[in-house]
Amino acid sequence: MKLLFFVHNFPPEFRGGTEQVVLGLARSFRDGGDEVVVVSGSERTAPGGRLVEEVVETGDGRPIRVRRLLRAPEERYGLLLNYPATGERIGAILAEERPDFVHVHHWSTLGMDLVQRSVALGIPAGVTLHDPWVTCARFFRRPPRGIRCPSDATRKACVSCVGMDMEGRPLEDIAAELGERDAALRRELGLASFVAVPSAATAALISRHLPMRREDLDVIPHGLLREPAGRALPREGDVPLRVGSFGNLVPDKGIDLLVEALAGLGDQVELQLAGHCPDPAYRQHLERLADKLKVPLRWIGPFGEDDPHPALDMDIAVFPSLCQETYGLVVEEALAHGVPVVVSQNGALPERAARGGVVVRSGGVMPLHIALSTLLRSRAQLETLRDEIADPGSFPRIGTAAGRYRELIQAAIATADPRPS
Repeated sequence: MKLLFFVHNFPPEFRGGTEQVVLGLARSFRDGGDEVVVVSGSERTAPGGRLVEEVVETGDGRPIRVRRLLRAPEERYGLLLNYPATGERIGAILAEERPDFVHVHHWSTLGMDLVQRSVALGIPAGVTLHDPWVTCARFFRRPPRGIRCPSDATRKACVSCVGMDMEGRPLEDIAAELGERDAALRRELGLASFVAVPSAATAALISRHLPMRREDLDVIPHGLLREPAGRALPREGDVPLRVGSFGNLVPDKGIDLLVEALAGLGDQVELQLAGHCPDPAYRQHLERLADKLKVPLRWIGPFGEDDPHPALDMDIAVFPSLCQETYGLVVEEALAHGVPVVVSQNGALPERAARGGVVVRSGGVMPLHIALSTLLRSRAQLETLRDEIADPGSFPRIGTAAGRYRELIQAAIATADPRPS
């Protein structure tokens, strides 16, 4: 088969969770004998827009072909994604590539009619919802202070929420645009051969807020993107408890809460942070905060596939995310390396941490502090958590996800209407 993957960004420009999953799926399908082309958006722009041809090396001499679309400067992100120049290029790419199937992983930098454009050319298409964007123009259902997210598919609170970034626009106009956004996404998803989500928690969120029927959503866990390189061993002797976090180090992941939660524990703990911090000012903030609170901090920075996994050097991995997380790749990676986790209650993180994890209330320092100080005082409880972790072989893999997608894609191709001549 020839497959076309649409995604809002892709390595090397950005390596978030969605981008890494799409890369993992592309490798899996390619290794299964299929041809995969990734059509990626970008945060960069170019006058009039531009198509950039790229390849992403995968370490085995078989790169992934990437066609990256840079929007025109006037094609700004908004409620309705009005990207005419980018849309024309997408139409041309579909006509040129003529894939057997289109798999949409995100719309935000590409436009919200990717399924519709594909189906209009007789190309069946499916969708994976990697985050709550289809229910929230802010992506992660994190409203500004003073606004509470609706618990259902109503949009009254959303009008005030997005209105804070659209000063001068009448609220009734914003409400109308939100209605148009919902209608456009319903059309888009209604034409998809399948709509997949990575967790039961995400299925519940989407069915509640879009709304969609829960039975119309396929739950396909992403799984581990690479094989665990061994298991972290308990360290012997009277050594500090090594607390760590890894991934994209941004404020939405609650890393500053973790630093604050370790205050007052003295030299009994040390903090390790590994991963990409896109904002140098945030790194400086974390370093100053750790220094002020006398929290020993070791900054490891970005790590690649050939580097030792940072979890191997941790006693506890902590992920106090403030977002409605839809899976939790980092949680699963820590556990697969034998490291107990402490996670916030948001989204799918408790689902991933069901064995070997402690779940705390989201957004507060004190719940984190209590959980970590308890584990510090009771190493036996920490060992109990470690013993609860499943065998590494029992964790799902990205190849398993690709196999499930292959079944859905083949069924969609088999039942698709004949392509127009």
